[in-house]
Amino acid sequence: MQGRFNKQLIPAGKLKGELEGEFEAMYVARDVDGKLYLNRNPEYTPDRYNPSKGWEAITQAQLDNYKKELHFIPHKRKRLKP
Repeated sequence: MQGRFNKQLIPAGKLKGELEGEFEAMYVARDVDGKLYLNRNPEYTPDRYNPSKGWEAITQAQLDNYKKELHFIPHKRKRLKP
């Protein structure tokens, strides 16, 4: 189980808004080494954060450019409230 966990991406959030006249929604994730990945249409399966399932690597500069144009919604963990 530990090996599978290390291969999964860690969700960072979602970018959404209008870009060049078109609505865009993109999911952002990181791997354990801190590399950024972007997916415009992730699967809704248990393997959603598998890097080979449509995720493309991007640079921090590319992410910053997207953030200038789109609204970033940070990922919120689901947890019990005290």
